[in-house]
Amino acid sequence: MIIQLLLCPVLFSYLYQLSNVEKLKLNYFASRSQCDYCKRRLNYFEIIPILSFIYLKGKTNCCHNKLSALYLIGELLALCPLLFLSYVNLPIDSTTFLTIYIFLLVFGIYDIKTLSLPLHLLFVFTIISYFLVQGHLNHFIWMTTLLHILYFSLRQGMGYGDILLFSILSYVLPYQAFVLTILLTFICAGIYAIVSVSITHKLRQAIPLIPFIFIAFNLMMLFHQYLIFGGDFL
Repeated sequence: MIIQLLLCPVLFSYLYQLSNVEKLKLNYFASRSQCDYCKRRLNYFEIIPILSFIYLKGKTNCCHNKLSALYLIGELLALCPLLFLSYVNLPIDSTTFLTIYIFLLVFGIYDIKTLSLPLHLLFVFTIISYFLVQGHLNHFIWMTTLLHILYFSLRQGMGYGDILLFSILSYVLPYQAFVLTILLTFICAGIYAIVSVSITHKLRQAIPLIPFIFIAFNLMMLFHQYLIFGGDFL
């Protein structure tokens, strides 16, 4: 548990920085982290999650530029899987859960910032899932086909990156868990869209979908036994 407590924020920080790399090369995986601004190699203290951000007051130690608060938010959220593993009866094994959680967290925060999905990191997610997760190939094939049919039929309603991410999730999640995640995604996104339109009075808005996929995945993990089997929550 202590190892996971230390590892999850480190993984998030590393993957989030990787998501912002424009040209990914193999030597990147063997290189030290660099400053987002002046590209100076970071020392060991500067790569300690959460603590280094607080100690440096949200600024880089080298060029004193302001760091994105998304690092701190993501690193704090990366601690949440420990609560799931300790108190929640998960429908998937812990390795699968941690893999999906950390990558969805990175994708969601990146989507909030850029309204896009880093395809090179999605490729990394796919490769890691293939080796670490017991996938569902048949489910993946027909669900990916259906998702692409929907995409080309309703092209203005969803980005292609969202389709690719849903396709990978159909491989790593059991059928019922995947369907619940999709349903909860659009319920959460729909509620947000209604509230946002009522406040801003703008009918056409670009809404990042991946944060809602992340929220839906967590809701599904928390309440899957009640959503699938029924029964009282309390």
